[in-house]
Amino acid sequence: MCNIYNLRFFLLIILIIPLISHSLQIGDKAPNFEAQSTKGIINFHKWSGENWTILFSHPGDFTPVCTTELAELAFLQPEFKKRQTKIITLSTNSVSDHLEWIPHVDKYKNLQKKYKGDNVTVGLEKPDLDYPIVADKKLKIATAYGMYHPKAEPSESVFGDLNKSTIRSVFIIDPEKTVQTILSYPKNIGRNFNEIIRIIDALQLSKNYNVAIPANWQKGKQVIVPNEIPSEDIKEKYNVEFFTTYQDYLRTIDDPTITKNEMTPKQKKDDLINFDFLPEFKFNHEKPKSKRLRKQIDK
Repeated sequence: MCNIYNLRFFLLIILIIPLISHSLQIGDKAPNFEAQSTKGIINFHKWSGENWTILFSHPGDFTPVCTTELAELAFLQPEFKKRQTKIITLSTNSVSDHLEWIPHVDKYKNLQKKYKGDNVTVGLEKPDLDYPIVADKKLKIATAYGMYHPKAEPSESVFGDLNKSTIRSVFIIDPEKTVQTILSYPKNIGRNFNEIIRIIDALQLSKNYNVAIPANWQKGKQVIVPNEIPSEDIKEKYNVEFFTTYQDYLRTIDDPTITKNEMTPKQKKDDLINFDFLPEFKFNHEKPKSKRLRKQIDK
C-alpha cells in the first residue's frame, strides 16, 4: 500500500513540474486577466476583441525612461490604430499613481518635435495618452506573463537591479489571443517603437498573405515565398508577374500589398532588379519591356 502511495506521489510530481517550470512562449494562448486600470476594470480578452494587441509592461511610474516610452506610445497611437492594434500597459503602481503620472507623460510628449521614423510618419497632431494603464500591485499579471525575475527581491531601483517591479516586456498578441512575439528589454534601455511597428506590419503581412519575412525587412520590400508553395503556382497564387529564385528553398516576390502605382520613386528605384546577380541567380519572369533592362538581360 505504501508503495502505491509513493508511486502516485511520484507521478503527481512528474505532472506538476512541467506546469511550474513552463514560461509563456510564442504560440501560447495569452493569459486572460481582469484588473483595475486608468480606464476602469478591464477584462483583457473582451477588451482586446478581434484586434491585434500589444501588452507593454514598464518598471514604474514617475521614472525617466518609462516617461519617454509611454509618451512615444501616445504619440504613435494613430499608427497603431491604422493597424487595428490596441495598446495596453501595466506596472505594479496603483491606478491613482498612474492617473497622477499621465499629465507628466503628456507634457513630455508635447515638448517633442514632429517625429518621422524610417517606416512611421506621424502628423502634427499630438494625441493625449488614451490607452489603459493597468495596476498590477500583487504581480498576478506579471507572474502569468513572466514579467519579472522570480528570484528577485523588492527594490526601489529601476536601473538594472533585480527587483520585483516589472521589466520592459512586450507581448504582441493576434486576434485569436495567441502570443506572436515576446520582447524583453533591460530596465535602463528604452524600447525601439519603430521596430515594434515593423514587427506588427510583418506579422500581419505574413498572416494575411502566407509569406515569410526576410532580415531587415521594411514595409514595401520583397518577401519570401514559403517552401510548401510550388514554384509553378507562385505567379497565380500571389498575382505577380515574376519571382526570384536564389536557391530552391529561397524565393522572393514583391510586397503583395503594394502595387507599382502606389510605390514612391525611391521604392521603384529599389525595386529594380540588380542584374549583376544574373549569372548566379535565376529570375522567373518574362523579359521586361524596358530596353535598358532587356539589354542587360541579353548580355
